Amino acid sequence: MMSFARVLSDALAALARPAATLLDPSARVFAPFLAFAGVIAVATLAARGVGVGRAARGIFSRDVWLHRSALADYRLIAARALLRVLFVGARGVSVLAVAAMVLGQARHHLGSPGLVGLPLLAAAVYTLGVFVAEDAGRFYLHRWMHRSPLLWEFHKVHHSAEVLTPLTLYRTHPVEGALNGAASALVVGVVMGLCAWVFGPSLRAWELLGVDALGFAWTLCGANLRHSHVWLSYGPRVERFFLSPAQHQVHHSSDPRHADRNFGTVLALWDRLGASLHVTTARRESLSFGLPAGEPGPDHTVVSLLLSPVAAVSRRLRARASEVAAAWAPSARWSPRAALLLAAMSTATCTTEGFDRTALLRSFAVCTVQTTGQFQTQADALVAATMAHAAAPTDVTRAAARAAWERAIDVWQQAEMLGFGPAGALDTLGGRGLRNNLYAWPDVNRCLIEQQLAARTYEGAGFAALSTNARGLATLEYLLYYSGADNACPAEHPLNAMGAWAAIAPDELARRRAAYAHAAAVDVAAQARALNAAWEPAGFRAQLETAGAGSTLFATQQSAFSAVAEASFHADTDMKDLRLAAPLGLPGTTVRPEALESQWADRGEQHLRNNVLGLRTLLQGCAAGNQQGFDDMLVAAGAASLATEMGADLDAIDAAINALPGDSLSRALVTDRAAVLRVHDAVKALTDFLKNEFTVTLQVSSQRVAGDND
Repeated sequence: MMSFARVLSDALAALARPAATLLDPSARVFAPFLAFAGVIAVATLAARGVGVGRAARGIFSRDVWLHRSALADYRLIAARALLRVLFVGARGVSVLAVAAMVLGQARHHLGSPGLVGLPLLAAAVYTLGVFVAEDAGRFYLHRWMHRSPLLWEFHKVHHSAEVLTPLTLYRTHPVEGALNGAASALVVGVVMGLCAWVFGPSLRAWELLGVDALGFAWTLCGANLRHSHVWLSYGPRVERFFLSPAQHQVHHSSDPRHADRNFGTVLALWDRLGASLHVTTARRESLSFGLPAGEPGPDHTVVSLLLSPVAAVSRRLRARASEVAAAWAPSARWSPRAALLLAAMSTATCTTEGFDRTALLRSFAVCTVQTTGQFQTQADALVAATMAHAAAPTDVTRAAARAAWERAIDVWQQAEMLGFGPAGALDTLGGRGLRNNLYAWPDVNRCLIEQQLAARTYEGAGFAALSTNARGLATLEYLLYYSGADNACPAEHPLNAMGAWAAIAPDELARRRAAYAHAAAVDVAAQARALNAAWEPAGFRAQLETAGAGSTLFATQQSAFSAVAEASFHADTDMKDLRLAAPLGLPGTTVRPEALESQWADRGEQHLRNNVLGLRTLLQGCAAGNQQGFDDMLVAAGAASLATEMGADLDAIDAAINALPGDSLSRALVTDRAAVLRVHDAVKALTDFLKNEFTVTLQVSSQRVAGDND
């Protein structure tokens, strides 16, 4: 047993260790890294017209660095250093052990590739491989921490920070720290082992001061500003590839519209694949940091930061144990639904003997292709209407263009609920991410749109390469419905500072909006054709209909059903959360009209109605598909009562929408919030059903590509 003197000596050494990281090139708070971040911050603020002195005072504001949240960061750093003394014998996953295991297995099963003696190639492959793999590993673990209720309790410690400084990086619970360390060791160990197998054990990486060169360079370029109040945006074009400090600040935002955005560290690729990328502009977004309103979390004390996650996880586990015990306990009060759920959970697969599963998959394909085909027709009509408006911008031609847009968006809002296959995210089976090319809401950037109006880039051949938040149906809404002379860019933005916007006369601005609208409509029609082409004749439709019998995407029909069923969860993420909860201000009570969809055309209520039509197509079928939907599959699985309940939930949503005063969701939100809340609650009843009874009974499982931890 160590003596008290030894423990005291180790404790004092541990408390001094955080300060020593200022001289450690492998630490994010290495003094030169912080210095360069300070220079970049001052330069960024100076470019906006802020004097150097004022910029320095802002960067080192007492309101930030001496905020109770920042003080908690400092105390937690010291507490974690002391905890390491108590657990000095603990060890995590060893990089070298993983690498040795991978190397040994590769040599045993695959022999030797014989590429020894290529040091430059080996160093390049190893350095890039570790950089990309570790970045991907951090992304997926980070996203898992947000998606897993248990892990979120630990990660919540980091997100409870109400101000951001470079030291907020260390505001993490020891459990999260252990997971990060283990994940990094596994990823780096695997890459190291494979590279050692290919190139030989004398492997070397590119290094600067003994540290990975790419990571060193990235941190030197201002990575510490990720946890700061200095808004440094790289702009939409760059941010589609590399994540800026501003994007990570958005990740820390407590605003519901920023929830589950920008999980990545360096590369934006993973967020693009996971449809979680939020790009920014030079205009600072209004952000408040911390947990969302109503979200319980730790307070700014060390005891709470360390112990409240453990207590919360214990409560969750006890509650879950009680639910399981109650479900298995003999009781005469079991409901038919509980019996169905228990039967479903005890069955390995969805039993639908005698049911034509191929016909149902064909119905999903037929109904979706019919919807996208109808959208293509309306998109072509929109091209014609905007062409006429661009040729002669008058109130009459604009009204016709608006009517054409409304017909197109009505069909698209139905297709929104059929977002599987080519329209789905890139990390879903068959997904090509085509949805955002057509309708990128809520990622619509008005300032970026207005920059295109000033520069007239919509006239060029590269329009399709423009960021999706400045084209598509949402951009068309702004161009056709907004007629104000102002713009949304900040005063210091070059658009205003250089006078480019002020130089556009009102008549010229109207002509440019009309021309831009036509270019956007042409692009929408082209994207609609691409979506339809991706479905048939030999595209995703064939994959779906031949699931389990030749499909290269779906080894079984059950995997195809799961992929389709996942689209129904758009009702939860899009309808319930984005279209309703965000503007309602949930979980609080303060409405947020700025979060409403369709800000300019005010068609939020119509969008909800069409969303329900799309859900009915998915869940109850369409005429072209002989009205076959998931309700038929529930009946075949012996759960006819659940099929009835699902239909009743859909009817309840329609009834709640019909009960809204007038036909304007924006007005209803202000004059009768309770009515809008009833719509939200009706949608929630359906989504709760879909996430529980529906999912369990039909054995729906996530159909993500390998590597997704969702």
